[in-house]
Amino acid sequence: MKSRSWIILSIGFGISVGLIAILGYVTLTRSRAIQQEITRIQDDYFTAESLLQEIASDLHLAGLLVRDYLLEPSHITAPMHRQQLLELRKEARNRLDRVALRVSPADLDTMQDMRREVESYWDSMNPIFDWTPAQKSALSFLFLRQQVLPKRNAVLELSRRIAASNNKTFATERQQLRTAQRDFESFMLRIVLLAVCLGAVVAAVTIHQVRQLEARSGQQTRRAEQAEEELRRLSHNLVRAHEEERKSLSRELHDAVGQLLTGLRMELAGLEPLRNTDPDQFSRRVQEARNIAEESLRAVRDLSMGLRPSMLDDLGLGPALEWQGREFSRRSGIPVNVQIDGLLDTLPEPHRTCVFRVVQEALTNCAKHASASSIRVSLHGGPDLVRLTVQDDGVGFDSGEAARKGLGLVGIEERVRGLKGLVDLTSNPGRGTMLHVEFPVPKTATPHG
Repeated sequence: MKSRSWIILSIGFGISVGLIAILGYVTLTRSRAIQQEITRIQDDYFTAESLLQEIASDLHLAGLLVRDYLLEPSHITAPMHRQQLLELRKEARNRLDRVALRVSPADLDTMQDMRREVESYWDSMNPIFDWTPAQKSALSFLFLRQQVLPKRNAVLELSRRIAASNNKTFATERQQLRTAQRDFESFMLRIVLLAVCLGAVVAAVTIHQVRQLEARSGQQTRRAEQAEEELRRLSHNLVRAHEEERKSLSRELHDAVGQLLTGLRMELAGLEPLRNTDPDQFSRRVQEARNIAEESLRAVRDLSMGLRPSMLDDLGLGPALEWQGREFSRRSGIPVNVQIDGLLDTLPEPHRTCVFRVVQEALTNCAKHASASSIRVSLHGGPDLVRLTVQDDGVGFDSGEAARKGLGLVGIEERVRGLKGLVDLTSNPGRGTMLHVEFPVPKTATPHG
């Protein structure tokens, strides 16, 4: 199964990047909101303070205008002073409206009281503009003392109350902002810790994966080096096996066929003098020459059967394996029991050759290493699968030594794997060895004929 860790790492990296992006966006948005709120609170506070001070200044200015008017002996300037007071009254109303927009709901009643007192203050000044000079001289002091100053002081007292409430509201809102800021900092701290923990997890997983990849790469490198070394060793063994095979073939040709042909030549050379002198000896020598020729033909046939048995093509796989078993028993003295059943005529030529060579190599290994007293060869041909088993009762070997495969077993594995088959070698010391081979039968296989 392919590793899916890259999906987990991608999700982890994506979440980390997303958290960082969210963290940055929330920080920026929240910082702007807090800054705007601070600016609004400060603007409301300072604007209210400024408006209240301007209202108080308007009241003082109105008092000065009234005082100046009352000190003048003539009432000719009454329209001018009245107009100035009306302008001040209009500005004061405008400022009161603006203050009312910035005070807390708890101060609305105080604002209404202040609005009434201010209106009463302005209304109290209207009669003086109708006074005669004598009235102005007689009543001005009392009017200022009993009307103007008390009403102005009442308005100023209400203004101070509103200012104090404004200060309290300002302090409360600042405290709320500090609380919100602390909550926001706590939230940001949790987000940062979460991002750090997630980043640490992702980093740990990444480091683990990288270490696994490095270890896997190292193992692959070591396996590649071992495979290269094994390939060199097998190549050397293959070259040596080819040389041994050539040497054996050369020895067989020289010792067996060569000597027989030399004897045949000598027999033929000695026949000519006997043809007319001794007919009986001539006939005997002709028969010996004929026997030598037949023995030479048999030797050549044996060599040919060892290289590529013609009966595998002429008679089929079953007879070829039975002949191979008989020949092996004749040469080695070890009985070979060959059991063949099932469908074998449908096997293609590569599969028949593979079975023949596997049995040949397995019997050769038994003769060299097994010290067996009997060997059993079983071949079963099914419609979809061919099974071959070669089992001996020899000395066996430790299964831990199976890794040190000889060239013969490697050749068997390569042949079988080339046909998409499987090879299983089972052995225990003192209990013999069993070679099991199976490979699929191609669906397009047709009967051999």
